[in-house]
Amino acid sequence: MKVTLLIYRKEMLEMLRNYKLLWIPVVFVLLGVTQPLSSYYLPELLQMSGQIPAELVDSFPVPGPSEVMIQVLSQYSLIGLLLIVIAGMNLVAGELYGGTAALVLVRPVKSAQFIIAKWAGYFSLVVISFVLSYGSAWYYTSLLQGTVPWREALAAGGLYVIWFSFAVSLTLLCSTLLRGSAAAVVSLLVIGLLSVAHGLVPTWMAWSPAHLLTVAAGHLAEPQATENSVVPVAVTLLLSVLFISASSWSLRRQGVSD
Repeated sequence: MKVTLLIYRKEMLEMLRNYKLLWIPVVFVLLGVTQPLSSYYLPELLQMSGQIPAELVDSFPVPGPSEVMIQVLSQYSLIGLLLIVIAGMNLVAGELYGGTAALVLVRPVKSAQFIIAKWAGYFSLVVISFVLSYGSAWYYTSLLQGTVPWREALAAGGLYVIWFSFAVSLTLLCSTLLRGSAAAVVSLLVIGLLSVAHGLVPTWMAWSPAHLLTVAAGHLAEPQATENSVVPVAVTLLLSVLFISASSWSLRRQGVSD
């Protein structure tokens, strides 16, 4: 545990030095606050353009607070997820092929300790970014559009954190097996296939990690009719653990000494 914490601290310090701890949270915050601000000011912007009749602008539907927060979550599942995968595609591959991993693992450091610390460091960055962004989106939505019940918002956000743990774990595995852009492509392809399969046959894929996104939206849209999320949460966490274990096993198989 002491070795894992030491490598974790190294990861956080490295992300601070290369400004990941700055620019990723900033991008996430902008992603979160853009939706409530644009939803609130869009009629005024359209009216100022002078190219749309005033009658049409007046009839433009203003989304409710729950709808805005659902739109915010959809941004995280698209642009936010893309950012997470691309920023993490060299999570292990960068150190593995750059020789840093070999320098660390020739010491009394096990592959599992190295992988767990890498995962924990990057997941911490993702959680920090998401919490700042989601909190900002909730604040501006409540301020401009109306109150968003904090319990439902917290439940939806918690499901997205679990979904992000799956995405980080998958990216970690692909980064261990592949290099650079190939890791990002494979990660996005797997996540995309899960999302498409869930969209085509949602009943059969109710166990899928992608189902968490539907349940999260349901917490905001229809809190009283929210589905039970125990199965997809359990499957998502199990897959995350399996991906982390597979990353550790793959690192040992690549001949990097423990």
